Amino acid sequence: MRTAVEFDQFYAKPDPWKLSHASFRDRVFRRLLRETVRGRYILELGCGEGHLTAAVFGDAKSVTAVDISSVAIDRAKARGLPNATFKISDFLETSFKGFDVIAALECIYYLSPEEQDAFFAKIAREHAGKVFVMSAPIIGENKFRRYFTHSELMAVFSRHGMTVERFHNLNVSRTGFPTTAATAAARIAPIVLDWLPEATIYQRLYKVLTR
Repeated sequence: MRTAVEFDQFYAKPDPWKLSHASFRDRVFRRLLRETVRGRYILELGCGEGHLTAAVFGDAKSVTAVDISSVAIDRAKARGLPNATFKISDFLETSFKGFDVIAALECIYYLSPEEQDAFFAKIAREHAGKVFVMSAPIIGENKFRRYFTHSELMAVFSRHGMTVERFHNLNVSRTGFPTTAATAAARIAPIVLDWLPEATIYQRLYKVLTR
């Protein structure tokens, strides 16, 4: 999926990603991003129906949340979040200027490789000297699409003059007993996630400083 039409079709039924059932990941996001977003002006890219806007960015001073799908944006507006403004916009057509933090959670891999490079260049150019947070699978390619790897992301950040302040693991790939046990332990104490080896990790969150 990439176009507005494709995403509108995907959102024909509400909550197509079942985000309303992702309470654990919401809890991890809140723990990791609380101090980064509190009292600040946020641009949230790929906001969808506003699930993470409500779950993660409630402490922000103001959130401008954008998505390419008008169907998703209509549902996001219906949430009535007091600190959020929802707009229909493509990432690459959105101004990145004037925000304290730009957040791209689970969305950049929908761009083509050329668009991704343009996106990171735009972040570096229009959001210089500020904070960029991004989450994505780091599993490489699977049957659905080409994702990132950790080393690829580190190289991309470096190429565009960005410094990774820190990164955190969000969840594990559930294949086999060890990772299933790790998942169970992490649900009790989410900090356990950051002790796990990269080979077991499905998604990571990066806090990046632009120059």
